[in-house]
Amino acid sequence: MNSSILSTITAKIDSLPTLSTIVNRVMEVTADPESSVNDLMEVITPDASLTTTILKMANSAFFGVSRTVSSLQQAVSILGFNEIQNLILAKSVFNSFKDTNAGGQFDIRRFWEHSFLCGLASKIIAIDARVAGDDFFVAGLIHDIGKLVIYMALPVEFMKIMEIAGAHNPGMFQIEKSNLELTHDELGMRLLKRWMFPENLVIAVGFHHRLEEAKEQHLYPIVVHMADILAHLESFANDAEIFPEELLGTEIRNLWQAHGQNWDESDIKEFQHELAKRKEEEAVILNMLLS
Repeated sequence: MNSSILSTITAKIDSLPTLSTIVNRVMEVTADPESSVNDLMEVITPDASLTTTILKMANSAFFGVSRTVSSLQQAVSILGFNEIQNLILAKSVFNSFKDTNAGGQFDIRRFWEHSFLCGLASKIIAIDARVAGDDFFVAGLIHDIGKLVIYMALPVEFMKIMEIAGAHNPGMFQIEKSNLELTHDELGMRLLKRWMFPENLVIAVGFHHRLEEAKEQHLYPIVVHMADILAHLESFANDAEIFPEELLGTEIRNLWQAHGQNWDESDIKEFQHELAKRKEEEAVILNMLLS
């Protein structure tokens, strides 16, 4: 491995600000089974901007709440600790990279649009698999943050990799490996560990291109891997219909079947249809995260 590249990227990860005290306290409170709604509210309330964002998101169609959420207490009570934590983690990641492309060539808006689609697809797949979709949305949303680390540390090399990969860059993982001997999933995992993110999110990000290496909680990287492909497919929506064989490869089938799931082409088509629909309905969430 090129020691110069490794040291440059490691230095960039180390230079990124740690998460705010509020975010760390939220993770502590939500991880404590003895915590109450009031405990969580005491942490969040001092941050007026964060409180406003949570209320806006809680009132969006994304969460399907049947009545207007007018207070933070209502939001916490209705959405639950885990969902509130995920909203705060998602917003904190967006804030951490808000100025990433100042004066640069990288289309950061397009990057987040793909990430958002992957988050939506992850939630759709998780719901179909009858598992809670909260963590899966955030896992999909942040799955590629390692790419931002590469861009910030090595902008010239990153843009060359983007050029080689092409417009929709679904094959960037292998190109990174060949050119840098490091990949965005590894770097994303390093960053999330530094930020002390929940383990399921670390695994989802760190192994979404290396499913066979994920020893535990296979479901997270599997869902994000598939959601990533679905998100890329959505980017080809106006092209001729494309159905990637890799979605039904033996490795994927075996891992998915180990969790009691069997997929076929009709399932994928249904996920694609649902994703296209949700993309339009939930666009407001992406705008809130970017604001």
